[in-house]
Amino acid sequence: MPMTKARSKTRLVRLFVMLVAGSLLPAFAQNQNWRLIENKPLVKFNWGCSSADTFPSSLKPIVHATMRRKNFEGFGTWGDRAFVFDLNGDRKPEYFVPLDCGATGNCTWGIFSMQPNRFLGFLGAQYTYVHERKGRYPDLITYIHMSAAEGILKTYRFRGKQYAWLGDKYETTTGIPPGNDLPAFLKQARAGCQDSGD
Repeated sequence: MPMTKARSKTRLVRLFVMLVAGSLLPAFAQNQNWRLIENKPLVKFNWGCSSADTFPSSLKPIVHATMRRKNFEGFGTWGDRAFVFDLNGDRKPEYFVPLDCGATGNCTWGIFSMQPNRFLGFLGAQYTYVHERKGRYPDLITYIHMSAAEGILKTYRFRGKQYAWLGDKYETTTGIPPGNDLPAFLKQARAGCQDSGD
């Protein structure tokens, strides 16, 4: 039975609505994870914000043991510098240590604390967005560089003893319509250092 123009048009409209809704679902799910973060004073940092001067020598054994377990060795490995930030407001800073980095700026970071020395999890990121949350470890958002105009945002949550990725992916594009731009609250994040890429 031949399809009428009206039925054909209705199908096209339904298909368009499904495509738009499908592209918005990840953003909607992501926004649910970000509700507690959106109004916080965020700090953005990358590898350029890490420094050998802020890396405590007492962390070397646990950092190097973590790197050995993951077989991080050779070109692009670090483990000798840190970005320092107090995540849970206990006046004891946490240390974000770049462990293994690629040529595009993405790194695998280890999060560590001291007194006692503890490993708090891995992050994959070019940029990480952090804020302080009194008495608890806050959620963290990371940006992974994919191309000159594309990237992926991920959310990490402290569960039990370590940070774990929530399994979300929010794809961002710049200047390629249609696309998801970087959310406004992330654009307003304060640079963690002069070399944070802004």
